[in-house]
Amino acid sequence: MVSLLVPVALVVMVFCHGFAADPERRPVKEGKYSELIQDLVSPNKPPVTQNRSSGNVKFPVGYDVAAQRKINDARQQLHDNFEESLPYLIAALDDNRYCMTINWADGDGFYNDSVGATCRNIIESQLEVYRDMIMFSGPQHWHKYDYTPISREWWQTRRDRKLYELQIEAVEWAIQRFQTGDDSDPRFEREKQLSDLRALRDSITKARKPTKSQPMHRMATRDVGTIR
Repeated sequence: MVSLLVPVALVVMVFCHGFAADPERRPVKEGKYSELIQDLVSPNKPPVTQNRSSGNVKFPVGYDVAAQRKINDARQQLHDNFEESLPYLIAALDDNRYCMTINWADGDGFYNDSVGATCRNIIESQLEVYRDMIMFSGPQHWHKYDYTPISREWWQTRRDRKLYELQIEAVEWAIQRFQTGDDSDPRFEREKQLSDLRALRDSITKARKPTKSQPMHRMATRDVGTIR
């Protein structure tokens, strides 16, 4: 299979809102969530990714961008109807079929996400609402706050919980991890961060409504208008 090496400058980064996402919540008909999970399966072959300082990606010739648009739309619908889609997202956590290529962070290269990884990221975006309250020193520090309890076993005991209740639990988990940290750098203002985390937890508890979600992974695809 012939491939094209695409520099970072020739790659379109598609953020969590999608190619042309509707900012309003889009209801999904009952019974359609299984279909949306299947819609996350890409017909494309995974690109060859080169990470860290190289920051390049080899997209196969004929990589279908239109198909990735449909995947992004399905991902957004699952996100926007989270409480209803959560059981289906949990069931697909182990699905290893290729879904999309992401740009993790500027200058950090590209990664191929499976359907399961995409479903996990949808869940994380709704539960890791504490990230804006924490100052991160780098990737390792960032990943310390990946909400690791997410699993099928985790879901079995939380089937009746609302999204805001799951967010409260996730924030409390982050508070516990934050308190066990040993970073004494004064620039991090640990007491302020801890206070902000507690305030976030308390505000969700008082409102009994979920707070805004975090961004999902940024989808990367080639811009067919620039490939030569």
